[in-house]
Amino acid sequence: MSLQPQRIVLDNGIAVLYHPMPANPFVAFHGCLWAGTASEDKRGVAEFTARLLLGGTKTRKSSKLAEDIEKLGATLEFRNAEEAVHFGGKCPRETAPRVFGIMVDCLSNPSFPQSEVEKERGEILDEIKMDMDDTARRAAKELMASLYPNHLYGKDPRGEVTDVKRIKRSDLVSHHKASYGPKGMIVVMSGDVDRGLVEKRISPVLSRFEGEGERPKLPVPAPAKKATKIIPMPHKSQADIAVGLRAIPRNHKDFHALNMANLLFGRIGMYGRLGKNLRDTQGLAYYSFSTLDPRLVAGHWAIAMGVNPENLRKAVDGIRLETDRLHKEPLTDQEISDGKDNQIGSLKVSLERNAEMAGELFRMEYFGLGLDYLKRFPEMIRSLTAEQIHEAAEKYIRIEDCSLAVAGPVGRDQEKKLQLS
Repeated sequence: MSLQPQRIVLDNGIAVLYHPMPANPFVAFHGCLWAGTASEDKRGVAEFTARLLLGGTKTRKSSKLAEDIEKLGATLEFRNAEEAVHFGGKCPRETAPRVFGIMVDCLSNPSFPQSEVEKERGEILDEIKMDMDDTARRAAKELMASLYPNHLYGKDPRGEVTDVKRIKRSDLVSHHKASYGPKGMIVVMSGDVDRGLVEKRISPVLSRFEGEGERPKLPVPAPAKKATKIIPMPHKSQADIAVGLRAIPRNHKDFHALNMANLLFGRIGMYGRLGKNLRDTQGLAYYSFSTLDPRLVAGHWAIAMGVNPENLRKAVDGIRLETDRLHKEPLTDQEISDGKDNQIGSLKVSLERNAEMAGELFRMEYFGLGLDYLKRFPEMIRSLTAEQIHEAAEKYIRIEDCSLAVAGPVGRDQEKKLQLS
């Protein structure tokens, strides 16, 4: 099976990629357009707008949209993010043109009924309220604010409560008119697709999408200062820890080396060295893992952990010691070999499924990795050296530069006791 997709660019600027997998009876699709938080001029309006794309169009009420999608044996969803608005779903081959027609209708002609606006406002406010009472989400939110000061990556795309309450229907209409358009839009399909279906039946439907929106220029985040933040939540029984620092964007030359270091440190198996030591061996954590989150213009590396408040100090000390050990006791040849097998094997298995294939193809186009990326991937991973991986860990995983956020039954007076260095 060839792993290189076909790619065409429509006259209205939409890049369409497709990969035939005829053994799979459905078409999985994924894509985005550049109408996310980066394009808004009023905080929270991009999130609000994206949530209402299925709330009704000029030709269909929300109930009619849901009914039509279900009758076509399809799924369709929209999701706002900092950089773009994402969409995705699946459908049978024979209904694909009609499903894409519904998607174009939602993107082109949302009607924003006032009743749906108020319903969505209530749901967003309820979500924010619940997140404010969630120790893990509070810690993560404060860490992101520290890593990306005054930048869209460090802010909740939903906005704050006051932002959500101030948004008017006219704001949604204005944002849609200014930001939604086909230029630079990405549409990826995998499964029961071929050239005839894409070029003769689906592309004409996508070509009907018009709009003024263009890809916004993403600002590069300013340097971040190390910070420690304590969020007292005395009514809680668990404390959650978020530790992290800025790292690299996705297209950085060190990405694969750093990603391997992160996988072996806090992801693979029972969450790597971190999980094996702090959770399984010492019993200090309910959960613990690390994450590398590379984006278009920046990225960050972080650890998340949930603990009994009585073990808080030991857990923070354990994070520091385990991260130091990554430098003092570099990953072994066996660990690296296992990590390479895991990455290559996991990708091979995931590419047997439509949705996962579509997701990989989408990331290739989104980050500009090249149409032959999946073919090159195994050799790129096999060629990583222990020295490259160790150097990436030394350069980007520096506990002494990490910010820390703790949420739970802990007082602000403990801030000095919980320092990472």
